[in-house]
Amino acid sequence: MNRKILILLAFTLLFASNCRKKTEEILLPEKIYVIPFVNNTVSVYHSLDTLERVSAFEKDKYWVVSGILKLVPKNQGDKVISFLFGDCDSRFKCSDGKFYIKLNSIHYNSDAGLDVAMSLAAPYSPVYIAKKDQVDSIIEGIQYYNQPSSEYPAKGLNSSFVDHVLEITKSLEKQDRSEFLIPFYVLQKMIVTKGNVNFPEFDGSNYKISSTLQSILDAKTSGSLSSFVFPTPLSDKQFKVLEELVEETRKERIFNLMNVEKSWQTIQKEFKELVKVPDTKQKVLESILKTAEYKVIGREGITQINGLDPKQENGVKFQKNKTTGNLEIVSSNTALNTFEVSQSEILPNTEDSVKLRLTSPTGEELILESIGIPKAFKGAETLKEYIKTIPKTIDEILSNGNTIQKSAMDAALRFGVGKFDRESGKYIYEIQNVNVVLALFKNNSVFNASDSECSQEVSSRFGDIIITKYYQKYDKATKVQTLFLNYEIEGCARECNTYPYPDNLCFTTGDSLIVKFNPSDLEVSEGVGINFSAAKSEYCNYPFANHE
Repeated sequence: MNRKILILLAFTLLFASNCRKKTEEILLPEKIYVIPFVNNTVSVYHSLDTLERVSAFEKDKYWVVSGILKLVPKNQGDKVISFLFGDCDSRFKCSDGKFYIKLNSIHYNSDAGLDVAMSLAAPYSPVYIAKKDQVDSIIEGIQYYNQPSSEYPAKGLNSSFVDHVLEITKSLEKQDRSEFLIPFYVLQKMIVTKGNVNFPEFDGSNYKISSTLQSILDAKTSGSLSSFVFPTPLSDKQFKVLEELVEETRKERIFNLMNVEKSWQTIQKEFKELVKVPDTKQKVLESILKTAEYKVIGREGITQINGLDPKQENGVKFQKNKTTGNLEIVSSNTALNTFEVSQSEILPNTEDSVKLRLTSPTGEELILESIGIPKAFKGAETLKEYIKTIPKTIDEILSNGNTIQKSAMDAALRFGVGKFDRESGKYIYEIQNVNVVLALFKNNSVFNASDSECSQEVSSRFGDIIITKYYQKYDKATKVQTLFLNYEIEGCARECNTYPYPDNLCFTTGDSLIVKFNPSDLEVSEGVGINFSAAKSEYCNYPFANHE
Protein backbone atom coordinates (compact mmCIF):
# COMPACT_ATOMS: atom_id res chain seq x y z
CA MET A 1 0.00 0.00 0.00
CA ASN A 2 1.35 3.44 -0.88
CA ARG A 3 1.99 5.76 2.01
CA LYS A 4 -0.99 8.03 2.65
CA ILE A 5 -0.66 11.47 4.07
CA LEU A 6 -2.33 11.69 7.47
CA ILE A 7 -3.61 15.04 8.54
CA LEU A 8 -5.63 16.74 11.21
CA LEU A 9 -8.67 18.10 9.46
CA ALA A 10 -9.36 21.68 10.48
CA PHE A 11 -11.70 23.64 8.22
CA THR A 12 -10.24 27.05 7.41
CA LEU A 13 -12.17 30.17 8.26
CA LEU A 14 -13.60 30.67 4.83
CA PHE A 15 -13.64 34.48 4.79
CA ALA A 16 -13.25 37.34 7.24
CA SER A 17 -16.05 39.66 8.42
CA ASN A 18 -18.62 41.06 6.00
CA CYS A 19 -18.39 37.93 3.84
CA ARG A 20 -20.89 35.06 3.90
CA LYS A 21 -20.20 31.80 2.13
CA LYS A 22 -22.96 29.58 0.85
CA THR A 23 -22.93 26.36 2.84
CA GLU A 24 -23.90 23.08 1.20
CA GLU A 25 -24.18 19.62 2.67
CA ILE A 26 -21.83 17.05 1.15
CA LEU A 27 -22.99 13.44 0.98
CA LEU A 28 -20.24 10.91 1.61
CA PRO A 29 -19.70 8.08 -0.89
CA GLU A 30 -20.22 5.47 1.84
CA LYS A 31 -20.75 5.26 5.57
CA ILE A 32 -17.58 5.87 7.57
CA TYR A 33 -16.53 4.96 11.10
CA VAL A 34 -15.24 7.05 14.00
CA ILE A 35 -12.60 5.48 16.27
CA PRO A 36 -10.81 7.09 19.26
CA PHE A 37 -7.07 7.44 18.82
CA VAL A 38 -6.02 8.50 22.31
CA ASN A 39 -7.82 8.75 25.62
CA ASN A 40 -9.76 11.94 25.04
CA THR A 41 -13.36 13.03 25.04
CA VAL A 42 -15.14 14.30 21.94
CA SER A 43 -18.38 16.24 22.19
CA VAL A 44 -21.42 14.85 20.39
CA TYR A 45 -24.36 17.14 19.53
CA HIS A 46 -27.94 16.40 18.56
CA SER A 47 -28.87 19.91 17.41
CA LEU A 48 -26.94 22.47 15.42
CA ASP A 49 -29.39 25.20 16.44
CA THR A 50 -28.40 25.19 20.11
CA LEU A 51 -25.25 23.06 19.86
CA GLU A 52 -26.52 21.29 22.96
CA ARG A 53 -24.17 18.50 23.85
CA VAL A 54 -25.68 15.03 24.03
CA SER A 55 -22.75 13.23 25.57
CA ALA A 56 -19.04 12.66 25.20
CA PHE A 57 -17.24 9.66 23.85
CA GLU A 58 -15.85 7.82 26.85
CA LYS A 59 -12.20 7.71 27.78
CA ASP A 60 -10.12 4.56 27.96
CA LYS A 61 -12.40 2.49 25.71
CA TYR A 62 -12.01 1.23 22.17
CA TRP A 63 -15.35 2.09 20.69
CA VAL A 64 -16.48 2.59 17.12
CA VAL A 65 -19.28 4.88 15.98
CA SER A 66 -20.66 3.91 12.59
CA GLY A 67 -23.08 5.58 10.23
CA ILE A 68 -21.41 8.90 9.36
CA LEU A 69 -23.48 10.00 6.36
CA LYS A 70 -22.58 13.52 5.32
CA LEU A 71 -20.67 16.73 5.98
CA VAL A 72 -22.80 19.62 7.26
CA PRO A 73 -21.36 23.18 7.22
CA LYS A 74 -22.89 25.79 9.56
CA ASN A 75 -22.42 29.55 9.76
CA GLN A 76 -21.31 30.79 13.18
CA GLY A 77 -20.79 34.55 13.05
CA ASP A 78 -18.14 35.19 10.44
CA LYS A 79 -16.97 31.57 10.45
CA VAL A 80 -18.10 28.39 8.77
CA ILE A 81 -17.77 25.32 11.00
CA SER A 82 -18.32 21.86 9.54
CA PHE A 83 -19.89 18.89 11.26
CA LEU A 84 -20.08 15.19 10.50
CA PHE A 85 -23.69 14.00 10.59
CA GLY A 86 -24.81 10.44 11.15
CA ASP A 87 -26.98 7.90 12.92
CA CYS A 88 -26.91 8.19 16.69
CA ASP A 89 -25.04 5.50 18.57
CA SER A 90 -27.36 3.49 20.85
CA ARG A 91 -25.53 4.70 23.97
CA PHE A 92 -26.42 8.33 23.30
CA LYS A 93 -29.92 9.73 23.89
CA CYS A 94 -30.62 11.60 20.66
CA SER A 95 -34.18 12.92 20.33
CA ASP A 96 -34.25 12.42 16.56
CA GLY A 97 -31.80 9.56 16.35
CA LYS A 98 -29.08 11.71 14.79
CA PHE A 99 -25.82 13.21 16.01
CA TYR A 100 -23.14 15.71 14.94
CA ILE A 101 -19.38 15.88 15.63
CA LYS A 102 -17.28 18.98 14.93
CA LEU A 103 -15.04 18.22 11.99
CA ASN A 104 -12.11 20.29 13.29
CA SER A 105 -11.85 17.95 16.29
CA ILE A 106 -11.28 14.93 14.09
CA HIS A 107 -8.25 13.41 12.43
CA TYR A 108 -8.89 11.36 9.33
CA ASN A 109 -6.73 9.32 7.04
CA SER A 110 -6.93 9.80 3.31
CA ASP A 111 -8.25 6.26 2.77
CA ALA A 112 -11.48 7.22 4.51
CA GLY A 113 -12.94 8.78 1.38
CA LEU A 114 -13.71 12.31 2.63
CA ASP A 115 -13.24 14.08 -0.68
CA VAL A 116 -13.69 17.63 0.62
CA ALA A 117 -11.71 20.86 0.57
CA MET A 118 -9.44 21.13 3.60
CA SER A 119 -6.44 22.88 5.15
CA LEU A 120 -3.52 21.11 6.78
CA ALA A 121 -2.69 21.43 10.48
CA ALA A 122 -0.91 19.48 13.21
CA PRO A 123 -1.44 15.71 12.76
CA TYR A 124 -2.71 14.99 16.25
CA SER A 125 -6.26 14.53 17.46
CA PRO A 126 -8.54 12.42 19.63
CA VAL A 127 -10.40 10.42 16.97
CA TYR A 128 -9.74 8.63 13.73
CA ILE A 129 -12.02 8.08 10.72
CA ALA A 130 -11.90 4.95 8.58
CA LYS A 131 -13.77 2.88 6.05
CA LYS A 132 -15.44 -0.34 7.16
CA ASP A 133 -12.65 -2.64 5.94
CA GLN A 134 -10.03 -0.61 7.84
CA VAL A 135 -11.68 -0.63 11.25
CA ASP A 136 -10.25 -3.86 12.70
CA SER A 137 -6.63 -3.19 11.69
CA ILE A 138 -6.79 0.41 12.92
CA ILE A 139 -8.20 -0.66 16.29
CA GLU A 140 -5.35 -3.18 16.55
CA GLY A 141 -2.91 -0.33 15.94
CA ILE A 142 -4.58 1.97 18.46
CA GLN A 143 -4.49 -0.76 21.10
CA TYR A 144 -0.80 -1.35 20.45
CA TYR A 145 -0.02 2.40 20.57
CA ASN A 146 -1.88 2.86 23.86
CA GLN A 147 -0.56 -0.40 25.32
CA PRO A 148 2.93 -0.92 23.86
CA SER A 149 3.51 -3.92 26.14
CA SER A 150 0.84 -5.87 24.25
CA GLU A 151 1.32 -8.36 21.42
CA TYR A 152 2.33 -6.79 18.11
CA PRO A 153 -0.09 -7.70 15.26
CA ALA A 154 1.33 -10.58 13.19
CA LYS A 155 0.23 -8.88 9.95
CA GLY A 156 1.84 -5.62 11.08
CA LEU A 157 -0.02 -2.34 11.47
CA ASN A 158 -2.40 -0.66 9.06
CA SER A 159 -0.14 1.33 6.70
CA SER A 160 -2.00 4.62 6.97
CA PHE A 161 -2.13 4.22 10.74
CA VAL A 162 1.67 3.84 10.84
CA ASP A 163 1.98 7.07 8.86
CA HIS A 164 -0.27 8.73 11.42
CA VAL A 165 1.85 7.45 14.31
CA LEU A 166 5.05 8.70 12.66
CA GLU A 167 3.53 12.13 12.07
CA ILE A 168 2.39 12.28 15.68
CA THR A 169 5.87 11.35 16.85
CA LYS A 170 7.35 14.18 14.79
CA SER A 171 5.00 16.67 16.43
CA LEU A 172 5.78 15.59 20.00
CA GLU A 173 8.25 17.48 22.15
CA LYS A 174 11.67 15.82 21.99
CA GLN A 175 11.54 14.71 25.61
CA ASP A 176 8.23 12.88 24.98
CA ARG A 177 9.38 10.91 21.95
CA SER A 178 11.42 8.13 23.50
CA GLU A 179 8.65 6.35 25.43
CA PHE A 180 7.04 4.94 22.28
CA LEU A 181 9.65 5.72 19.62
CA ILE A 182 12.64 3.77 20.95
CA PRO A 183 11.03 0.37 21.68
CA PHE A 184 9.00 0.63 18.45
CA TYR A 185 12.20 1.30 16.51
CA VAL A 186 14.04 -1.60 18.18
CA LEU A 187 11.14 -3.93 17.40
CA GLN A 188 10.99 -2.87 13.75
CA LYS A 189 14.77 -3.18 13.40
CA MET A 190 14.56 -6.68 14.85
CA ILE A 191 11.75 -7.59 12.42
CA VAL A 192 13.62 -6.20 9.39
CA THR A 193 16.89 -7.96 10.26
CA LYS A 194 15.23 -11.18 11.50
CA GLY A 195 16.68 -10.44 14.92
CA ASN A 196 20.29 -10.32 13.73
CA VAL A 197 20.96 -6.74 14.85
CA ASN A 198 22.83 -5.83 18.06
CA PHE A 199 21.89 -2.97 20.37
CA PRO A 200 24.73 -2.58 22.91
CA GLU A 201 23.52 -1.76 26.41
CA PHE A 202 19.85 -1.65 25.35
CA ASP A 203 17.86 -2.19 28.54
CA GLY A 204 14.23 -3.18 28.00
CA SER A 205 13.43 -2.32 31.64
CA ASN A 206 13.43 1.37 30.64
CA TYR A 207 10.34 0.82 28.51
CA LYS A 208 7.05 -1.04 28.29
CA ILE A 209 8.29 -3.16 25.42
CA SER A 210 5.89 -5.40 23.54
CA SER A 211 5.66 -9.08 24.32
CA THR A 212 6.69 -9.69 20.68
CA LEU A 213 9.95 -7.78 21.13
CA GLN A 214 10.62 -9.59 24.41
CA SER A 215 10.06 -12.92 22.65
CA ILE A 216 12.59 -11.98 19.95
CA LEU A 217 15.16 -10.95 22.59
CA ASP A 218 14.55 -14.18 24.52
CA ALA A 219 14.86 -16.27 21.35
CA LYS A 220 18.11 -14.50 20.53
CA THR A 221 19.49 -15.24 24.00
CA SER A 222 18.42 -18.91 23.92
CA GLY A 223 19.63 -19.51 20.37
CA SER A 224 16.16 -20.37 19.03
CA LEU A 225 15.90 -17.30 16.77
CA SER A 226 15.83 -19.38 13.58
CA SER A 227 12.46 -20.85 14.54
CA PHE A 228 10.85 -17.51 15.42
CA VAL A 229 8.05 -16.32 13.11
CA PHE A 230 8.54 -12.59 12.50
CA PRO A 231 5.60 -10.20 11.94
CA THR A 232 5.19 -8.23 8.69
CA PRO A 233 7.67 -5.30 8.63
CA LEU A 234 6.97 -1.66 7.89
CA SER A 235 7.48 -0.37 4.36
CA ASP A 236 10.97 0.83 3.44
CA LYS A 237 9.79 4.45 3.39
CA GLN A 238 8.18 4.18 6.81
CA PHE A 239 11.23 2.52 8.31
CA LYS A 240 13.46 5.25 6.90
CA VAL A 241 11.30 7.91 8.61
CA LEU A 242 11.49 5.92 11.85
CA GLU A 243 15.29 5.72 11.64
CA GLU A 244 15.50 9.47 10.98
CA LEU A 245 13.46 10.21 14.11
CA VAL A 246 15.72 8.00 16.24
CA GLU A 247 18.86 9.52 14.73
CA GLU A 248 17.52 13.00 15.47
CA THR A 249 16.94 11.99 19.10
CA ARG A 250 20.43 10.44 19.25
CA LYS A 251 22.16 13.52 17.85
CA GLU A 252 20.29 15.83 20.20
CA ARG A 253 21.27 13.75 23.27
CA ILE A 254 24.92 13.64 22.22
CA PHE A 255 25.08 17.35 21.39
CA ASN A 256 23.52 18.37 24.69
CA LEU A 257 25.96 16.20 26.63
CA MET A 258 29.10 17.36 24.84
CA ASN A 259 28.40 20.97 23.91
CA VAL A 260 26.63 22.50 26.89
CA GLU A 261 28.21 24.03 29.94
CA LYS A 262 27.28 21.98 33.01
CA SER A 263 28.81 20.39 36.09
CA TRP A 264 30.68 17.11 35.83
CA GLN A 265 28.09 15.62 38.18
CA THR A 266 25.41 16.44 35.59
CA ILE A 267 27.55 15.01 32.80
CA GLN A 268 27.95 11.78 34.81
CA LYS A 269 24.17 11.51 35.19
CA GLU A 270 23.42 12.26 31.55
CA PHE A 271 26.08 9.81 30.35
CA LYS A 272 24.24 7.05 32.22
CA GLU A 273 20.94 8.06 30.58
CA LEU A 274 22.37 7.74 27.06
CA VAL A 275 21.79 3.99 27.31
CA LYS A 276 18.07 4.68 26.74
CA VAL A 277 18.70 5.44 23.06
CA PRO A 278 20.17 2.47 21.13
CA ASP A 279 23.87 2.75 20.19
CA THR A 280 24.17 6.27 21.63
CA LYS A 281 26.32 5.61 24.69
CA GLN A 282 28.82 3.51 22.72
CA LYS A 283 29.14 6.29 20.10
CA VAL A 284 29.74 8.89 22.81
CA LEU A 285 32.30 6.68 24.54
CA GLU A 286 34.21 6.20 21.29
CA SER A 287 34.31 9.97 20.66
CA ILE A 288 35.61 10.57 24.22
CA LEU A 289 38.32 7.93 23.86
CA LYS A 290 39.36 9.12 20.39
CA THR A 291 40.02 12.71 21.46
CA ALA A 292 42.52 12.38 24.30
CA GLU A 293 45.44 10.50 25.79
CA TYR A 294 44.73 8.52 28.96
CA LYS A 295 46.61 7.33 32.01
CA VAL A 296 45.80 3.69 32.80
CA ILE A 297 45.13 3.26 36.52
CA GLY A 298 45.86 0.05 38.45
CA ARG A 299 46.88 -2.20 35.57
CA GLU A 300 50.36 -3.72 35.38
CA GLY A 301 52.29 -3.57 32.14
CA ILE A 302 50.56 -0.54 30.64
CA THR A 303 50.50 3.01 32.04
CA GLN A 304 49.12 5.06 29.15
CA ILE A 305 47.07 4.76 25.95
CA ASN A 306 46.74 7.25 23.11
CA GLY A 307 43.33 7.45 21.46
CA LEU A 308 44.23 10.48 19.34
CA ASP A 309 46.47 8.64 16.90
CA PRO A 310 46.70 4.82 16.71
CA LYS A 311 50.09 5.12 14.95
CA GLN A 312 51.74 7.01 17.81
CA GLU A 313 53.38 5.45 20.85
CA ASN A 314 50.80 3.69 23.05
CA GLY A 315 48.29 4.26 20.26
CA VAL A 316 45.03 2.28 20.25
CA LYS A 317 42.33 1.82 17.63
CA PHE A 318 38.60 1.22 18.04
CA GLN A 319 36.32 -1.26 16.37
CA LYS A 320 32.90 -2.83 16.80
CA ASN A 321 32.57 -6.41 18.01
CA LYS A 322 30.67 -8.18 15.22
CA THR A 323 28.90 -10.56 17.60
CA THR A 324 27.84 -8.24 20.42
CA GLY A 325 28.03 -4.80 18.80
CA ASN A 326 30.13 -3.56 21.72
CA LEU A 327 33.03 -1.14 21.29
CA GLU A 328 36.49 -2.73 21.45
CA ILE A 329 39.80 -1.04 22.28
CA VAL A 330 42.61 -2.69 20.35
CA SER A 331 46.23 -2.25 21.50
CA SER A 332 49.54 -3.80 20.46
CA ASN A 333 50.49 -3.91 24.15
CA THR A 334 50.00 -7.45 25.42
CA ALA A 335 48.86 -6.10 28.80
CA LEU A 336 45.71 -4.86 27.05
CA ASN A 337 45.40 -6.55 23.65
CA THR A 338 41.67 -6.27 22.86
CA PHE A 339 39.36 -4.94 25.55
CA GLU A 340 35.62 -5.25 24.84
CA VAL A 341 33.48 -2.61 26.60
CA SER A 342 30.05 -3.84 27.67
CA GLN A 343 29.48 -1.14 30.30
CA SER A 344 30.99 2.29 30.94
CA GLU A 345 30.60 5.18 33.37
CA ILE A 346 32.15 8.57 34.08
CA LEU A 347 33.63 8.72 37.59
CA PRO A 348 34.08 11.73 39.89
CA ASN A 349 37.08 13.67 38.63
CA THR A 350 38.93 16.94 38.72
CA GLU A 351 38.08 19.96 36.55
CA ASP A 352 40.84 19.26 34.04
CA SER A 353 40.32 15.57 33.31
CA VAL A 354 37.73 12.89 32.69
CA LYS A 355 37.91 9.57 34.52
CA LEU A 356 36.23 6.49 33.04
CA ARG A 357 35.48 3.00 34.35
CA LEU A 358 35.10 0.47 31.53
CA THR A 359 33.82 -3.06 32.17
CA SER A 360 34.12 -6.08 29.87
CA PRO A 361 31.44 -8.81 29.47
CA THR A 362 33.45 -11.00 31.88
CA GLY A 363 33.53 -8.28 34.57
CA GLU A 364 37.12 -7.18 34.00
CA GLU A 365 37.63 -3.44 34.64
CA LEU A 366 39.78 -0.78 32.99
CA ILE A 367 40.15 2.63 34.70
CA LEU A 368 41.27 5.53 32.49
CA GLU A 369 41.97 9.17 33.34
CA SER A 370 42.36 11.66 30.51
CA ILE A 371 45.37 13.93 30.22
CA GLY A 372 43.47 17.20 29.89
CA ILE A 373 39.83 17.52 28.82
CA PRO A 374 39.08 15.36 25.74
CA LYS A 375 38.37 17.45 22.67
CA ALA A 376 34.95 15.80 22.50
CA PHE A 377 33.98 18.01 25.47
CA LYS A 378 35.33 21.18 23.89
CA GLY A 379 31.81 22.60 23.64
CA ALA A 380 31.28 22.31 27.40
CA GLU A 381 33.77 25.15 27.88
CA THR A 382 32.48 27.24 24.97
CA LEU A 383 30.00 29.36 26.93
CA LYS A 384 32.52 30.30 29.64
CA GLU A 385 34.99 31.42 27.01
CA TYR A 386 32.30 33.24 25.04
CA ILE A 387 31.10 35.25 28.06
CA LYS A 388 34.65 36.53 28.59
CA THR A 389 34.44 38.26 25.19
CA ILE A 390 31.15 40.11 25.84
CA PRO A 391 31.51 43.88 26.47
CA LYS A 392 30.55 45.14 29.93
CA THR A 393 28.07 47.87 28.92
CA ILE A 394 24.87 47.70 26.88
CA ASP A 395 26.09 50.50 24.61
CA GLU A 396 29.20 48.50 23.69
CA ILE A 397 27.12 45.36 23.18
CA LEU A 398 24.82 47.23 20.78
CA SER A 399 27.80 48.65 18.92
CA ASN A 400 29.41 45.22 18.58
CA GLY A 401 26.29 43.32 17.54
CA ASN A 402 25.51 43.18 13.84
CA THR A 403 21.92 42.08 14.57
CA ILE A 404 19.47 42.71 17.39
CA GLN A 405 19.40 38.94 17.98
CA LYS A 406 23.16 38.85 18.60
CA SER A 407 22.94 41.91 20.88
CA ALA A 408 20.04 40.40 22.86
CA MET A 409 21.90 37.12 23.37
CA ASP A 410 25.02 38.94 24.57
CA ALA A 411 22.97 41.25 26.83
CA ALA A 412 21.17 38.25 28.32
CA LEU A 413 24.48 36.52 29.11
CA ARG A 414 25.95 39.72 30.59
CA PHE A 415 22.94 41.17 32.48
CA GLY A 416 20.39 38.34 32.66
CA VAL A 417 19.84 35.24 34.75
CA GLY A 418 19.31 31.81 33.22
CA LYS A 419 20.53 28.32 32.47
CA PHE A 420 20.41 25.52 29.95
CA ASP A 421 16.96 23.93 29.75
CA ARG A 422 17.32 20.20 29.03
CA GLU A 423 13.73 19.73 27.84
CA SER A 424 13.87 22.37 25.10
CA GLY A 425 17.58 21.96 24.36
CA LYS A 426 18.05 25.74 24.67
CA TYR A 427 19.59 28.28 27.00
CA ILE A 428 16.81 30.39 28.53
CA TYR A 429 17.78 33.76 30.04
CA GLU A 430 15.69 36.51 31.61
CA ILE A 431 16.59 40.22 31.58
CA GLN A 432 14.80 42.41 34.16
CA ASN A 433 17.09 45.42 33.93
CA VAL A 434 14.75 48.14 32.55
CA ASN A 435 17.51 50.19 30.94
CA VAL A 436 18.92 47.17 29.12
CA VAL A 437 15.47 46.15 27.85
CA LEU A 438 14.65 49.64 26.59
CA ALA A 439 18.04 50.01 24.94
CA LEU A 440 17.55 46.73 23.07
CA PHE A 441 14.01 47.65 22.04
CA LYS A 442 14.92 51.07 20.68
CA ASN A 443 18.12 50.10 18.92
CA ASN A 444 17.13 47.76 16.15
CA SER A 445 16.19 47.86 12.49
CA VAL A 446 12.63 49.01 13.26
CA PHE A 447 13.38 52.05 15.44
CA ASN A 448 17.07 52.94 15.76
CA ALA A 449 16.13 55.57 18.34
CA SER A 450 18.52 57.42 20.59
CA ASP A 451 18.57 56.99 24.36
CA SER A 452 17.04 60.42 24.83
CA GLU A 453 13.93 59.69 22.78
CA CYS A 454 10.88 58.72 24.80
CA SER A 455 8.60 58.40 21.78
CA GLN A 456 8.90 58.19 18.05
CA GLU A 457 6.58 58.10 15.06
CA VAL A 458 7.49 55.14 12.88
CA SER A 459 6.05 53.22 9.96
CA SER A 460 7.27 49.64 9.94
CA ARG A 461 5.12 47.12 8.09
CA PHE A 462 4.96 43.39 8.85
CA GLY A 463 2.34 41.96 6.51
CA ASP A 464 -0.99 43.53 7.50
CA ILE A 465 0.52 45.05 10.67
CA ILE A 466 1.91 48.58 10.66
CA ILE A 467 3.71 49.81 13.77
CA THR A 468 2.99 53.54 13.96
CA LYS A 469 4.50 54.74 17.24
CA TYR A 470 6.28 53.68 20.37
CA TYR A 471 6.53 55.69 23.58
CA GLN A 472 7.68 55.17 27.13
CA LYS A 473 6.49 56.67 30.41
CA TYR A 474 8.23 57.10 33.73
CA ASP A 475 6.31 57.56 37.00
CA LYS A 476 8.55 59.49 39.41
CA ALA A 477 6.47 58.53 42.45
CA THR A 478 6.57 54.78 41.86
CA LYS A 479 9.75 54.72 39.72
CA VAL A 480 7.91 52.51 37.26
CA GLN A 481 9.05 52.62 33.65
CA THR A 482 6.53 51.54 31.00
CA LEU A 483 6.82 50.91 27.25
CA PHE A 484 3.84 51.11 24.89
CA LEU A 485 3.36 50.41 21.20
CA ASN A 486 0.73 51.69 18.76
CA TYR A 487 -0.05 49.77 15.60
CA GLU A 488 -2.65 49.43 12.87
CA ILE A 489 -4.09 46.37 11.16
CA GLU A 490 -5.29 46.42 7.58
CA GLY A 491 -8.23 44.18 6.69
CA CYS A 492 -10.05 43.64 3.43
CA ALA A 493 -13.41 42.06 2.76
CA ARG A 494 -15.52 43.94 0.20
CA GLU A 495 -13.54 47.06 1.11
CA CYS A 496 -10.16 47.59 2.73
CA ASN A 497 -10.01 49.33 6.11
CA THR A 498 -7.39 50.18 8.71
CA TYR A 499 -8.08 49.46 12.38
CA PRO A 500 -5.92 51.33 14.94
CA TYR A 501 -4.78 49.67 18.18
CA PRO A 502 -3.28 52.31 20.49
CA ASP A 503 -1.57 51.93 23.87
CA ASN A 504 -0.62 48.28 23.74
CA LEU A 505 1.48 47.58 26.79
CA CYS A 506 4.74 45.82 25.93
CA PHE A 507 6.82 46.11 29.08
CA THR A 508 6.72 47.61 32.56
CA THR A 509 9.14 47.53 35.48
CA GLY A 510 8.99 44.05 37.00
CA ASP A 511 8.39 42.31 33.66
CA SER A 512 11.15 40.48 31.83
CA LEU A 513 12.63 40.10 28.39
CA ILE A 514 13.07 36.39 27.70
CA VAL A 515 15.95 35.37 25.44
CA LYS A 516 16.21 31.77 24.18
CA PHE A 517 19.08 30.43 22.10
CA ASN A 518 20.70 27.17 21.03
CA PRO A 519 24.27 26.27 22.02
CA SER A 520 25.19 26.58 18.33
CA ASP A 521 23.97 30.21 18.34
CA LEU A 522 27.15 31.16 20.15
CA GLU A 523 28.79 30.88 16.75
CA VAL A 524 25.96 31.98 14.45
CA SER A 525 23.08 33.75 16.21
CA GLU A 526 20.28 32.85 13.81
CA GLY A 527 17.97 30.92 16.12
CA VAL A 528 17.74 33.45 18.97
CA GLY A 529 14.20 34.04 20.23
CA ILE A 530 13.37 37.31 22.04
CA ASN A 531 10.02 37.93 23.73
CA PHE A 532 8.50 40.19 26.37
CA SER A 533 7.27 38.01 29.20
CA ALA A 534 3.97 39.84 29.80
CA ALA A 535 3.26 41.77 26.59
CA LYS A 536 -0.41 42.60 26.02
CA SER A 537 0.08 42.21 22.28
CA GLU A 538 2.12 39.73 20.27
CA TYR A 539 3.15 42.59 17.99
CA CYS A 540 5.32 44.00 20.76
CA ASN A 541 7.83 41.33 19.79
CA TYR A 542 7.90 42.17 16.08
CA PRO A 543 10.82 44.63 16.36
CA PHE A 544 12.97 41.79 17.68
CA ALA A 545 12.16 39.38 14.86
CA ASN A 546 14.63 38.58 12.11
CA HIS A 547 12.95 40.07 9.02
CA GLU A 548 15.79 39.61 6.58
